[in-house]
Amino acid sequence: MKISRLVAVSSIGMIAALSSAAMSQTSSANDVSHSAGATDDIVVTARRVSESLQSTPVSVTAFSADTLRQASIRDTQDLLVKTPGVFLAGSGGRENTNFSIRGQSKALAGNSAAAVISYFAEVPSPTVGSSIPTYDLGSVQVLKGPQGTLFGRNTTGGAILYYPTAPSYDWEGYIQGTYGNYDTRLLEGALNLPIIADKLALRVAGQYQKRDGWTKNIGVGGDADDLNSRALRGSLLFEPFDGLTNTTIVDYYRNRAVGGGSVLIDVLPGPNALTATGTLAAAQAQLALQRARGIRVIDSDVDAFERVKRFGVTNRTEIELGPNVEVVNIFGFRHTDVDYFSSVDGLPTLISDGTGAIPGGLPVTVVGGRQKSDVKQYTEELQLRGKLFDDKLDWLIGGFYLASNPVGPSGTYIPTFILPGITNAPFNYSFYAERSKAVFANIGYDLSALVEGLKFSAGFRYTWDNITACVGGGTTPDPTVTPRDCRTSTPAIRNASVNKTSSKAPTWTVGFDWQATDDLFLYAVTRRGYRSGGINGPTLAGRLAPFQSFAPEKVTDVEIGIRSDFRAGDVDIRLNASPFVGWYSGVQVPISGLNTQATCSLTAPGGTDAPRSPDGDCDAANDPAGGTLLVNAGKTRVAGIDLTGRIAPTRTLSFDAGATFLDLKSRSLTVPTQLLPYLQIAEVPFNLVAKTTLTAGARWTLPLPESFGEGTLAVDYYHSSKVRSSDNVLPAYDLVNARFDLRRVGGSGFDAALFMRNVFDTKYLASSNVGSAQLGILSGFYGAPRTYGIELRYHFGD
Repeated sequence: MKISRLVAVSSIGMIAALSSAAMSQTSSANDVSHSAGATDDIVVTARRVSESLQSTPVSVTAFSADTLRQASIRDTQDLLVKTPGVFLAGSGGRENTNFSIRGQSKALAGNSAAAVISYFAEVPSPTVGSSIPTYDLGSVQVLKGPQGTLFGRNTTGGAILYYPTAPSYDWEGYIQGTYGNYDTRLLEGALNLPIIADKLALRVAGQYQKRDGWTKNIGVGGDADDLNSRALRGSLLFEPFDGLTNTTIVDYYRNRAVGGGSVLIDVLPGPNALTATGTLAAAQAQLALQRARGIRVIDSDVDAFERVKRFGVTNRTEIELGPNVEVVNIFGFRHTDVDYFSSVDGLPTLISDGTGAIPGGLPVTVVGGRQKSDVKQYTEELQLRGKLFDDKLDWLIGGFYLASNPVGPSGTYIPTFILPGITNAPFNYSFYAERSKAVFANIGYDLSALVEGLKFSAGFRYTWDNITACVGGGTTPDPTVTPRDCRTSTPAIRNASVNKTSSKAPTWTVGFDWQATDDLFLYAVTRRGYRSGGINGPTLAGRLAPFQSFAPEKVTDVEIGIRSDFRAGDVDIRLNASPFVGWYSGVQVPISGLNTQATCSLTAPGGTDAPRSPDGDCDAANDPAGGTLLVNAGKTRVAGIDLTGRIAPTRTLSFDAGATFLDLKSRSLTVPTQLLPYLQIAEVPFNLVAKTTLTAGARWTLPLPESFGEGTLAVDYYHSSKVRSSDNVLPAYDLVNARFDLRRVGGSGFDAALFMRNVFDTKYLASSNVGSAQLGILSGFYGAPRTYGIELRYHFGD
């Protein structure tokens, strides 16, 4: 039986069984007693209101501040091990996170909208450089499925919400220090200052991270996979009178590191670009050396770096206009400057052997990679919300606006088979200005008059997206051209071209949820999601002219869910399940290899056949950027189930588990005739998707004397099935993390912890870098080795 059918059958059975159980219970909270281990819960805001995780009709994984610390989650990548159904990969660099949920992610090539967007204090992050430091956070919430009516931007996969700890009117704070192997030094802290009682409060928090690279580099540059960042955040709460709350957050982040170490995984025998250039034998020799050294030693021909600077301002104003009406305004400004450069192929400079187009004895750089993005983004969201009909009807209407503009050099430098000191490649500029406007409305109506605890909800949104792209080739390898230089076609940029596209679409959600008892919640919802279209650059010609832009991708899904708490004897149990199926149309598919070959000739017999000239003019200057086009060419179906559970045999011992199972299907792939010669597979590819992910954990509060402190031992397990990334396949792997916490040592404000991540030192590919059969190279980033250390924390104040 296929997973999708199994999901449907098992879900119907679970709903029937639990509904029957619900009818046999009363709604009194006293009927079922729970241990602390079973009822630990946090408040989530998946629907832009605060509600219990166990009464939310959305598949969501949520982490409180304590959970984040107890799981040693220090950055976005660490979320992976605690969140089934989510894949987080650095796209070229670890700071440029590409999120994948329910088979949806940003395209591996080209300028596509993200399928999953991260939000900080409910302000969407820019697509490039979206990783967010995880210090002094109140919660992190991972929402799965289309998010198209309530949150700032439309997505087809999900959203990740980061909420900083809010200021309060208590004098309190903490300071925390960590030291571990690889000379890891982490320092963070927060100070909450009540300035005017119940009127004005300030919270200041910061973090410093420094670590040696765990990947030794015997070539050019420093050791890779290091840390060198600092961050600062200030939050000001102002409540001059009842009914008005204003919170302003200013945050800054800077990273100056070597970056991820790209490791050579395999060299393919060809025919490919290596055989065509006479570098296959040299690459194979380097592969043998790499395998002999092991994955923690690389030989780079690039002085790699990863430089990130982010500055943000968030302002949230809440005004009560009456007992049942409120205005909420959220303004956001983000300036993100990301620049990273690495030897993406994992190879040193090779020496050609003369068997291909490059004469023997010459040095050759196979492929390098640099990306720079300097963007300012402004967002404005206005909400008007309230209640009617004796609080039975909740309503919300609003509007959203986003303006994203490049302000400095942006684009890529990808030297491919250059001869150092003889030939080089120019920096290719791509400046994308975006505008997004939307209006939305949502209602929720209490139907308890018909069935106690039953509610109906519906939402509608209409979005207009516009993109203007200016692209062109530089005259040097260094990024120096500004967006204005591109628009005015200065001599510093060649073949500058401007193109525009727009898209618009409605999105909606309709659902019912039923709080059958205090401990049983069920829901069913259907949603329409939307991912905006985009532009292929530069200005295309000939056969490729019709593919200058691509249309939106859309999804319609159905999700049902169960949230339940119950007791079997003396054991408290929590079981949650969310089966789903989504149908995607207009899928944005990347088609690669659209490069004019050196042997192309307009006077050749038979003219210019497609494989030699994709557009038919033998002019490489107007070939698609990177040789890749994004086109609407497919329909897919993604079905699956999200499962979470907890068993607490005693008040001091609990076991948690989670799983996501996906069934992926390419329903159709329709490619225009002129692109058929470049089609490598006959179905829509699913990249960055693990069909099976599992998590499990155990938490034991040790029987220690109260005067000694509260000791807790936690162990976490994570499993991911294999993941495809273009022509590369990341093998399945398992991870185990462990941590011991001793809180309130001796009754004081001191906490101490010992932690170990990747206990068994598993060697696993975390993400792909180069995965191209045409190039003949497979490379990627390996996950962290075993790391361990000690953490000390001091709480002070109220």
